[in-house]
Amino acid sequence: MLPKEVARYLRKSVSWDYRNWKVLGGVKLGGSLVSLERRNSMSTYFIKGKGWRFDFTLRGNRFTSKWFKTRAQARKAETLKRKEAMLPEVELPPAEPRRPLGPPPPPELKTPPGPIPTGLAFSTLANSYLDQAKRRFTPRTYKFKVNVYREFLAFGGDLPAAEITLPLLEAYLKTRSGNINYNRHRKELYALFNWGCRRRYLRENPCTYLEKMPEPQFQRQIPTPEEMSRILEAAGPDRPFLLVIYHTLARVDEILRLKWEDINFRDRTVKLWTRKRQGGFWASDVLPMNRVLHDTLKDLWEARSQEEWVFYNESTGTRYLSRPKIMRSICQRAGVRHFGFHAIRHYVASLLADRKQFSVTQISRLLRHQSKSTTERYLQAVDSQLREVLASLEESSQEKSHINSHMDFREGSPKRERTGFREKNGMET
Repeated sequence: MLPKEVARYLRKSVSWDYRNWKVLGGVKLGGSLVSLERRNSMSTYFIKGKGWRFDFTLRGNRFTSKWFKTRAQARKAETLKRKEAMLPEVELPPAEPRRPLGPPPPPELKTPPGPIPTGLAFSTLANSYLDQAKRRFTPRTYKFKVNVYREFLAFGGDLPAAEITLPLLEAYLKTRSGNINYNRHRKELYALFNWGCRRRYLRENPCTYLEKMPEPQFQRQIPTPEEMSRILEAAGPDRPFLLVIYHTLARVDEILRLKWEDINFRDRTVKLWTRKRQGGFWASDVLPMNRVLHDTLKDLWEARSQEEWVFYNESTGTRYLSRPKIMRSICQRAGVRHFGFHAIRHYVASLLADRKQFSVTQISRLLRHQSKSTTERYLQAVDSQLREVLASLEESSQEKSHINSHMDFREGSPKRERTGFREKNGMET
């Protein structure tokens, strides 16, 4: 019905209809009142001896009430009832069927509840992620993540995280100096948005469609046996430090974190701690000590000045956090190329593999790798099976019959007549 017709039916003014259009079940389009339903209009009546009550129909449901003494009380109750009836209906879940006897079925995986917030700024998302990353990753990794997010924030501004698009990410990554830096920044941005998706801050990861850029394969330089011998001779007071790395095949940070409580001279074992595990948690590995490692650590134990760290920094009063300069000076004194501490780990692993007395599994356990493919990248030795294959080609190339079969095709030699299939088999053409 039109508002005028409803006003005439209720004996009210049109302005009263406009003020109460929600209660009357009206519909507005573009800010204008379109229609009112007569059956949703107020209906209060009086019965002698009982009083006033309301009785109306809304959304196909009839609503009535108890008796009131005055009409004002009945209208007030009707207004409250209409507002209650206009609330969205909540559908109750259907009753679960009775489960038969037996073990219960496994629970179904469901999406975590809760709406996805909108308008979450990139800086807020990054700070929330970095708060967790600081507890999970090493300080070096955490610092790099902070630098990546700061540079992206300076490039694109503090946009809502949901509005960061693929073209914006591509434009930012094009500012990187090379493909290696491109891939590292892409990796950290992917980790940030992927964390936001798992926390239901984002619906999708915009970095999913960003491809990695090709980058040159890193080939680590490994010292020769002669160079390694000259490095150990030129080490001087740092020789025990290099010997511990050499005979444990450990990473330099694992040796710097070595404590005396990790050394067991009675059982001749050493415990090494690492975070090179999936999830970034600390894990320990126990390795046996050979004679050289035992004697080196025993000398350090007898000359110790405190009871905690094996390699103690007297100037700082704690362990060494890093030793970036000593290998450069040692290599200069030895007159060899510059190598890092990790080159010693690669050298010993390749040395064991060249002796052909140990399997890849044994070397992998010494390196404490979780995958054999990682160990194979360490072993820069030529596969013996490939040598056998090439040796068979060498033998076949020296066969006289094989060489004569190619003599007719050399430059200056008469061409050999080719016999057709039909002539060879005595068939007419």
